[in-house]
Amino acid sequence: MQLSETVKLFPTSYQKALIATTMAEYISTVNGLVSYAVNGHSIAKTTSADVSANLPSALKNQCIRDAKSIVKKHYKQCYAAVAKNRSLAKRGSAIRVKASRLPVLHKLCCYVNNQNYRVRDNRIDFPVMVNGKSKRISVPVKLTDRQKSLFSNAKLGTMRIVVKNRVLVAQIVYEAVEPELKPDGNIMGVDLGIKCPAVSYCSDGSIKFYGNGRRNRYMRRHYAYLRRKLQASKKMKAVMRINDKEQRIMRDIDHKLSHDIIKTAIAHNVKIIKLEQLQNIRSTTRRSRKNNHSLHTWSFYRLAKFIEYKARLSGITVEYVNPAYTSQRCPVCGSIHHADDRNYTCECGFHIHRDILGAMNICNSTEFVGNRQTA
Repeated sequence: MQLSETVKLFPTSYQKALIATTMAEYISTVNGLVSYAVNGHSIAKTTSADVSANLPSALKNQCIRDAKSIVKKHYKQCYAAVAKNRSLAKRGSAIRVKASRLPVLHKLCCYVNNQNYRVRDNRIDFPVMVNGKSKRISVPVKLTDRQKSLFSNAKLGTMRIVVKNRVLVAQIVYEAVEPELKPDGNIMGVDLGIKCPAVSYCSDGSIKFYGNGRRNRYMRRHYAYLRRKLQASKKMKAVMRINDKEQRIMRDIDHKLSHDIIKTAIAHNVKIIKLEQLQNIRSTTRRSRKNNHSLHTWSFYRLAKFIEYKARLSGITVEYVNPAYTSQRCPVCGSIHHADDRNYTCECGFHIHRDILGAMNICNSTEFVGNRQTA
């Protein structure tokens, strides 16, 4: 399984200017190759010698690979739009789907394959152009002991150099070693929600709540208010900064939730974690005006993917089950009816918190639908 590690760079002023020039030239070259390809020319056999750019040959080859990938994806989307329009026309519909626009890269970055950079001690070496010639520069970085051990033992992949939050960073892909899956152990069901971000129920009877839904909703309302205020003042750059900050906070919350869930699973010797297959949740879930905005902005998919990859790194299997009636079916008599707010009471006398019921039914579910979450 491939993961990435972000490392902060500390270049000198001279190195920073060289890297900025390289990134600008890289993006310009990729956009030029993409434009050349969509205008009827083939770049299938293009080599670094055919590319006129002030870049090292290794980066030219990476530009060609990136351009081919962008063109392939663009054509695939165009063909899908054509097929969709034909299907609509056959059914007599006047609706037509627009083909995707040709993507143009704007964010400055560059990619370096694993044969053309080296991580050593607290430095990263990679090539740039200096006075028209390719030359390796050694940029200082700060690596933790974990990162040093990781980069020295793992198989490294492509490195991406980009500016994030006005800081130059290197994002290094590496091959993570997956441990063997546990042959035996308990089963854990995890119910994801809004008022309570996550609840787990283990087959040994243990129950745990995760996160603070009230704080999450407050944070969402707070940033929505700030956006409205800034949009009214037409401060669009400030709106973008607010959006980025909110997304960073949400991502951090999801990372911490998934970490706590996996930590609990390891403590209870869990071999399988079961989650709901939450495809189309936004169109199938009953929602109130109060929770409408939260449901359409909260990333259930991202949290599920975080749980999935962290479970794989811990030797735990993740399975997805049918979410139908998980919060409405009584585990004792099997009858189905809606819960009264957060409490579920069945006619047979069974009484429990609604979210615990959902996690319990997910844990006991046999309606397996796959090992991967779909968006």
